[in-house]
Amino acid sequence: MSIVAVAMHHERAIKEFEADFERAGESRIPAWFADPSWSQEDRVARVNGWSEGRFLPAGWKPCTTRFYERAGELLGVVNVRHVLDERMRRLGGHVGYSVRPSARRQGIGTALLAAGLEVLGDLGVDQALLTCDQDNTGSIRIIEGHGGVPTAPVVREDGITLRFWVPVP
Repeated sequence: MSIVAVAMHHERAIKEFEADFERAGESRIPAWFADPSWSQEDRVARVNGWSEGRFLPAGWKPCTTRFYERAGELLGVVNVRHVLDERMRRLGGHVGYSVRPSARRQGIGTALLAAGLEVLGDLGVDQALLTCDQDNTGSIRIIEGHGGVPTAPVVREDGITLRFWVPVP
């Protein structure tokens, strides 16, 4: 197992990663923001450039994206926002992660959150804000397992976003 940046040799693995979500009927992959129309070269340059403030979409702040890789397969993704704007303070938080449907309940989400917290620690952040939907029991367990303390939730039109402060080691 490794936590890795997306690279040129991941083209097939990314397609398999995305297809796993599609087969499960999940059209949106939280924490994976590459445009499906991008070439692999663009995907690598843009996604990795975001951590340095390059190629950022309008309104975005620098963020780091990493994958959980095992035996050449990409099983999960984590996106770490270096700083939070008002929208991310309400609904997104510092760290977003997603585990492909066929690899869930194997500790991958826990490893992704730990990797995200490590990135934040390297950036000098001492507390991370994490969010999830109120019905996402897996994420709630992962966040609480990292010491997450609930704070005020946000009521949306389509549900409730739970918010937690998590200490950064």
